[in-house]
Amino acid sequence: MKKLLHSLLICLGILMISSQVFAQNADGEKLRPFVGNTYTYTFSGITDGLDYEFYISTSNIGIGAVNAGLTGYITSSTTGTVGTDTPSGTAVATVEWPTTATVNTEVYLFVKISGTGVCENYNAVGITPINNNFTLQLADSDLDGTSCPDLTGLQAVVAPTTNPAYVYNAGKSTLTFTFEKAGNDNDWDLDFNIVQVGSGDYTYTFNGSDVDVTTNNGTTSVSVDDLSGNTKTLTIVVNNVPGEIPTFTITPTSVVDALTNVTPENLPSAVTHTIEKMPVIGTFN
Repeated sequence: MKKLLHSLLICLGILMISSQVFAQNADGEKLRPFVGNTYTYTFSGITDGLDYEFYISTSNIGIGAVNAGLTGYITSSTTGTVGTDTPSGTAVATVEWPTTATVNTEVYLFVKISGTGVCENYNAVGITPINNNFTLQLADSDLDGTSCPDLTGLQAVVAPTTNPAYVYNAGKSTLTFTFEKAGNDNDWDLDFNIVQVGSGDYTYTFNGSDVDVTTNNGTTSVSVDDLSGNTKTLTIVVNNVPGEIPTFTITPTSVVDALTNVTPENLPSAVTHTIEKMPVIGTFN
């Protein structure tokens, strides 16, 4: 009787599979994935050495390859051996939900488990792709991207030259750029580059921190994590240098939702600010 029961269990394919526990179902997480982003799905509690196969179906029954085919969706192998191609006891698929996926319609990610000495069994999770409303905008406070040099701190008096207090100072210019995130209120991580053309020393302030830049006429890479709030301001203060036409180009290189680890579909284009030439005034005779 025990042997018969054991055989029936095998033939019926009662293979115990514990589905990955998805703690949340928030927008941008794996059960409501943003199209254009990649997510990892794991089924666990599977005997090592068995074979797995992933496919997507529009049917919640989905036995067999109903509407199968993960072309354009899956970035890891759709098939493999548990514990050999994956960590012990798990079947893992990495799915990139394409921007062509039908949004707001539930589909089902199936895993089929089979192997020598057992029959096949299936498990699945329902997934609803949604549009990615996570965006980032970058703007220069001077809409046309140009400005005359500020005269803040200008010291114009150079005579009498015997008085050391009278030393010419061309002053400083201040530039302001705004990063604005939209789509959710989660914390976020941001990387961007500041590219300077010009020889004036400058400092920048972002998220309340002043940073002295020891190099100029080059690139400074900035990385800030766990930003709260959706609007952040970058302020650059640069020493004026007569005769030069300084430029500062701000280029976002990465923005990531710190909660869901997703990214916008597109990063904003670089923004360049040009400070127009301050004329050189020669010596006094």
